[in-house]
Amino acid sequence: MKTNTKLRLAGISAAVAIAGVALATPTVGLFYNNILATGTANRDIHAHAHVAIPGTDDDGFSAELETEGASNFVVQDAIFSPGGTTGWHTHPGVLLLSLTADSGPIDWYDANCVKHVYQPGDSWTEGTTLHDVVNSGSLNAHLVVTYVIAKGMSKRIDQPAPVCAATLGLN
Repeated sequence: MKTNTKLRLAGISAAVAIAGVALATPTVGLFYNNILATGTANRDIHAHAHVAIPGTDDDGFSAELETEGASNFVVQDAIFSPGGTTGWHTHPGVLLLSLTADSGPIDWYDANCVKHVYQPGDSWTEGTTLHDVVNSGSLNAHLVVTYVIAKGMSKRIDQPAPVCAATLGLN
């Protein structure tokens, strides 16, 4: 590839990245944010667990975690005030989230602006798909999050709001 072509592609890539940041939606109402622990796994991870459930005829419980390449583990404790929002974003990995029992509910929106409501005590996962979390209740939303992300990457990647967000006031 010629040097001029490489320079043009680099310029276009930089412009797209700058435009993406300029159009990104901000985090609002995050009044407590504490990283509880961080660590690095400098190898692939292949973990599997299977647990039989005593007294049942079902197949029990299974869980798997697999990574290719080094990864960072981060545990975060975060509280959003009423009206708070994460802003639209993605993650370079997988997150395990729990809404604590002393929390109010939250609204989780996917890239099509479909709302999923999580109640105190609920847990879910997030990943590389576009989403926004909104505390539309009257109580603080207290989240504990474990990230398993590509080594050296930021925990989140800010993104512009999808077109559907404007009609719902989510941008």
